[in-house]
Amino acid sequence: MIDLTGNKGDLMTKDNIVLPGEKVSTSEELLPGDGTFEEEGIIRASRYGEYVVDNKHRRAIVKPLTSIPVEIKKGDIVLADVRSVRSNMVIADVIHIVGKNRKISGDTNGTLKVAEISKGYVKDPATEYSPGDIIRAQVIQIKPNLQLTTKGKEFGVIKAVCSRCRHSLEEKGNILECNNCKNKEKRNRAIDYGKYDLKKL
Repeated sequence: MIDLTGNKGDLMTKDNIVLPGEKVSTSEELLPGDGTFEEEGIIRASRYGEYVVDNKHRRAIVKPLTSIPVEIKKGDIVLADVRSVRSNMVIADVIHIVGKNRKISGDTNGTLKVAEISKGYVKDPATEYSPGDIIRAQVIQIKPNLQLTTKGKEFGVIKAVCSRCRHSLEEKGNILECNNCKNKEKRNRAIDYGKYDLKKL
């Protein structure tokens, strides 16, 4: 199930740096999470890092101290910034992999073909997306080039800007309206449009 909220969980810092193999908890107290493993009822660190507890899910976690970049993989749910809209495709830069708190390595320039915009027929991509929009998409191809899809109600625009004055667009029924210039526009919106906290990236 896709987490649409962007919530990373409630983390309680232990201010405790641990080494690989070091005991951090027991299976009676917590579940093994990212950066840990269970061995005969003992949860140990699988890497060097900071030990924290995810109170929400009762998991032991060891966070890496170095920000190792992650590569985009097929199937990843990503957030992307729409750069240009053409007659048969949308070009967008991937800015975040949902569920990952690290920088992205490699090519982030993605293509969204007109047939992958929606489950329904789309004649003109410009009626669905506009430069400056932030979209949630899924990666369907990595090589030879990065390909995205926004088919599905959880995918599409999560934040849009007015094509006239560049202010944010707010949902007003089935349309989006700019509170600044009152311009009305249409978008292929995700089900949680306007509710995703981009400041948590």
